[in-house]
Amino acid sequence: MPGTAGGHTSREPLTSGLLSFAGFLIGIVGFFNIVDGLTSLTKRTLYLVPSSKLLIFDFTAWGWIWIIMGILQIFVGVSIFTRRAWARTAGIALMLLAIAGQFAFMNAFPLWSIVIIAVSLVAIYLLMVPTPGSLAH
Repeated sequence: MPGTAGGHTSREPLTSGLLSFAGFLIGIVGFFNIVDGLTSLTKRTLYLVPSSKLLIFDFTAWGWIWIIMGILQIFVGVSIFTRRAWARTAGIALMLLAIAGQFAFMNAFPLWSIVIIAVSLVAIYLLMVPTPGSLAH
């Protein structure tokens, strides 16, 4: 049918399963960052090193950083699902910040940091893949 792409009319914004999955991943990373932040504030003994061995800041500062970043990531993840134009750019920026933060926080729990970095990289890739029917596709 002319004027349609994937069952959508040409006037509707297009989305893809990959973009939806990116929003889901950003929300999951946000949830994990909130858990990490709450752990930093309440259960510091779960980490492998004391606060003095972190690259920068202490566990209290990292706790609030992770909680705020997690809330923002969940908000951006939901915004990607609702097709907000700014959400892709914000998602990429937040994932890059999360990666940088995890490198700085890596001494505390290396395996967790590596998993979050890997998931963040996948989310960035998915946000950069062109949507079906876009000019870049």
